[in-house]
Amino acid sequence: MLFILSVVNIIINGVALSAILLRITEGGFTPNRAAVLGGNILFLINLLLVTAQLYKVVSKKGEVSGVGKVIAAYLSVYFIWAIIVTFIFPLIFGFK
Repeated sequence: MLFILSVVNIIINGVALSAILLRITEGGFTPNRAAVLGGNILFLINLLLVTAQLYKVVSKKGEVSGVGKVIAAYLSVYFIWAIIVTFIFPLIFGFK
């Protein structure tokens, strides 16, 4: 069940990513859109990694603990993204 839900989430994330890209092409590149685009790409990568681990569990080639390890390891990526958005984006976009 979790594997099917993760596949559905990847599809939904793809739709959201395309909507974000459409808004960027129509309205231009802003700090908020850049932050949302980067976050959404990170979410998609995380979903792909979790889905791959869940597939291994479903096909009996891996253990459930592998899913937890992937999720825990990816938390540092979200932390780094939060630091970039908080401290680097204001410098890049001139505090707008």
